[in-house]
Amino acid sequence: MVAKSPPAPAPSAESMPCICSIDHSGAVAVSKDARQTQQGAAGEITAEAAIRHKTADIEAEAAAEQAQAVADWQARQKVAAVEERLDDEFDDNFDDDETIRDLESKRLAALKARFNKEKDFHAQGHGEYRDIDEGEFLPEVTGSFQVCVHFYDQEFERCRIVDKHMAILARKYFDTKFIKVHAPDCPFFVTKLNVQVLPCIVFFRNGVAYDRIVGFEELGAKDDFATARLEGMLMSAGIIQIPEKGEDDSEDEEEVMAKERAKRITYGFTKYDSGDEDSDFD
Repeated sequence: MVAKSPPAPAPSAESMPCICSIDHSGAVAVSKDARQTQQGAAGEITAEAAIRHKTADIEAEAAAEQAQAVADWQARQKVAAVEERLDDEFDDNFDDDETIRDLESKRLAALKARFNKEKDFHAQGHGEYRDIDEGEFLPEVTGSFQVCVHFYDQEFERCRIVDKHMAILARKYFDTKFIKVHAPDCPFFVTKLNVQVLPCIVFFRNGVAYDRIVGFEELGAKDDFATARLEGMLMSAGIIQIPEKGEDDSEDEEEVMAKERAKRITYGFTKYDSGDEDSDFD
């Protein structure tokens, strides 16, 4: 007779894994592992939701920017269309206006006259500061209405300073001719014009020497004077003028002479009377 083995003892509560337990109040308590699993799942869901919301925000912002760009472009197109229409209406309204046509014609005529005048001045040597010799002196000073001549010596530093300023003014005042002559190589005219101190700037109008600047005394007696200082003196002497708005370019030279006839300006030791119409080279 075979002996039966005793039945296996039932597992105790301590040896079984515990998912939850019931406390004395009857509430179900979740184990620590289960809580961690649930929290991890909840965190993943929250992160995914945040990503979806962020993506939605970015897409909404991009869509808004694109919509604004389109609106701005449409607005610019409308403004351009309105401006173009106004320009067309303006042209249509004034194309047949006799007053406008007359003003435009006069403006073009004035521009043409000015261009021709400057072309003639350029042919006479205006617009640049040039060095001439004694043989060219008489044709140069009698060939233009107003001429500014610098008698210089190449060894004198102050003569080189005057050259710098004269070159600037020659480009600025196109109506006046600016030239220079080396005094040691021009003895006849140095004697004729009584040039004794260098640098010496002599002003001619219609071939007549009527005024001058001698040395640096009137320029402040210093080497670093501004171009505006010399410019102001030339303007006071009437050898250069700033054209006024609406000035008639065809003004007769005798009218300019009459305006300047009363002026007597002394620079250095010599006074010239602009009323003397006799040439210095008779």
